[in-house]
Amino acid sequence: MIKENCKLALLSIKANKMRAFLTMLGIIIGVAAVIAIMTVGNSMTKGVQKQLESYGVQNITIYVNPIDYNQELSEADYQTMKITPETLHKLANQYKGKISAISVEASAGSGTVIKDANKANVDITGVSAGYFKANNIKLKGGNLFNEFAYEQGKNTAIVADKFAEQLFGANYSLDDVLGKEFEVNINDEYMNITVIGVYEYQQSGSMMRGSNKNISTNVYIPLKTAWNYSHDETIFDATVVAAEGQDPVALSTEIKTYLTDVMANTLGDKFYVDAYSNQTMIQENTKTMNQMTLAISMIAAIALIVGGIGVMNIMTVSITERTKEIGTRKALGAPDRMIMLQFISEAIIICLIGGLIGIVVGLLLGNIAAHFMGYTPEVSIASIYMSVGFSMAIGVFFGYSPAKHAANMNPIDALRYE
Repeated sequence: MIKENCKLALLSIKANKMRAFLTMLGIIIGVAAVIAIMTVGNSMTKGVQKQLESYGVQNITIYVNPIDYNQELSEADYQTMKITPETLHKLANQYKGKISAISVEASAGSGTVIKDANKANVDITGVSAGYFKANNIKLKGGNLFNEFAYEQGKNTAIVADKFAEQLFGANYSLDDVLGKEFEVNINDEYMNITVIGVYEYQQSGSMMRGSNKNISTNVYIPLKTAWNYSHDETIFDATVVAAEGQDPVALSTEIKTYLTDVMANTLGDKFYVDAYSNQTMIQENTKTMNQMTLAISMIAAIALIVGGIGVMNIMTVSITERTKEIGTRKALGAPDRMIMLQFISEAIIICLIGGLIGIVVGLLLGNIAAHFMGYTPEVSIASIYMSVGFSMAIGVFFGYSPAKHAANMNPIDALRYE
């Protein structure tokens, strides 16, 4: 029975190819729009999530903020907002085993290193020992700073491989850089640094717009060296790395409570301590982007409703043209349910074919758009199932009324219809 109805439906579609295609067009556009949007949305969500994860899933940022952002702060207030090295030391001892590293950084300024006819733009950043773990810095050669360099504030540095490439060309060797001394011009002042390590430079796809020659890379120096140069030992924020197996969200709450108690006397009623986990940020960002994708997809799905109305219109026309055929079938004893099933099947097949074509078009457009935006395409399987199911549902919903009308026809009136 079903096989026969499907065969009749396909024969009817084949007999009116152009009309059937135009009917499918609304379904094709609707399905393609939903799948393309969800593919792009998924790609963006996954891309941003990977970028955030590269900053450290286990990272927790701690900082001091004013309770009222509109209040005017004095110099004494800014000193009150500082997180002292002693406070961080107490924190590390309190959560020994739960914290694997604490990262502090301080900018010493931006400048330029010149070598013969080549130059490299750099940002001089003082870092603590935990910085490299917190930021997933990978060494390509040389060594990290030793304890003596941190304590004495030595003028040693770790530079990017991009820095070496800018000064010595793409075919540079580590020997060209390691152990060499470079002079950095920072705001018309000069700092001499000796390179002890080269790290792998990472650049996000969204940032790659300018020439490699103009890229500014980080040159890392010991934190105390930066403080000695800038004469400012202010720490407004720090990054704590939760140990493996620790829940960073739960640990961030514990740290916030602990620091609030420890710093209660100095913070007074003007400031508060906060601790924010990267994991929380990743979850919130993913949730927001998923909601936006879903909302835009729902708007695109309106095209499917419009396509369904087109299916209902064309089925009504088809039934009017085939009134005598319906009358003949009913006169030969075809029950009402058979007539209804025939036309519902035709509506479903039209929507199903349109849906399948829409899937192919949507995947193609989604992949092209994701590549163009610099993201790796992430196909949403759920959107494919949802679109196909919605297409079939539209076929049943919008095909029911014309099919019901055909089934209720009086066979004598139908046979006499001109």
